[in-house]
Amino acid sequence: MIKAALFGSRGRMGRLLAEGSFDGVEFIQGFDSGDDPALDPRVQVVVDFSLPLAWNDLNRLLGGNTVPLVSGTTGLEQAELELLHRWAEERPVFYSSNMSVGVFVLNRLAEKAQELLDDSWDRELIEFHHRGKLDRPSGTAKKLMENWPGNTPSHSIRGGDLAGEHQLHYMGTGERLILTHSASSRGVFAAGAVRAAVFIAGRKSPGLYGMEDMLG
Repeated sequence: MIKAALFGSRGRMGRLLAEGSFDGVEFIQGFDSGDDPALDPRVQVVVDFSLPLAWNDLNRLLGGNTVPLVSGTTGLEQAELELLHRWAEERPVFYSSNMSVGVFVLNRLAEKAQELLDDSWDRELIEFHHRGKLDRPSGTAKKLMENWPGNTPSHSIRGGDLAGEHQLHYMGTGERLILTHSASSRGVFAAGAVRAAVFIAGRKSPGLYGMEDMLG
C-alpha cells in the first residue's frame, strides 16, 4: 500500500480523495495553503489538487525531499509551469489537467480527426463545469485545442455541480461531427489520480510524466 500526502485536502477533489477508499493508495496526510509543511517520512507520493496561487506553499512542502508528485491543478501560468519543470528535475512528476482515461482517448480521437479533416471544416469547442471552477477555458479544453492550429472559438459554461463535459464540434458542408466526453461525477478523476500515484511512485528517474506515459 502506497502512503500518500494530499495537498489541497479541503478542496472538492481533495475531500473526495481524503474521504475515499482506494486500492493501492492510502492518504495519511492532508495539507492546504498556510499549513506547516512537515511531510511525514513514510509518504511515498504527494498528490496535489489545489490552486495555482497555493503553489508557493506546495513548493515549501516539496523542499528538501525528492518525493514523487502527482498534480491535477489547472489554470497554470508561466510561473507555475516553471515550478513544475523545476520539480521534475528533482523527482518524478506526473501532471495532467484531466485525470480521466476517457479524456485521454478523446484527445487521441481529436488528433486523428485533425489528420483526416481539411480546412473546409469549421471547429468549435464547448465545455461545461460546475459553478466553482475558476479557469476558463479549462485546462482540458486548452489541451484539446492544441490539435487545432489557429484561433479556434471556445465557449465555457459554468453552473450547478457539473463534473465536466467537453464537446468538439466539426462542421462541414452538409454534415457535422461531434466528439464528446462527459464525466457524471468527480469520482472518475479521483480514480485516475490514484492510478497516477501508483504509476509515478514506481518511477525511478526524475522527469515530467503524463497520461501518455501511463496509458501508452
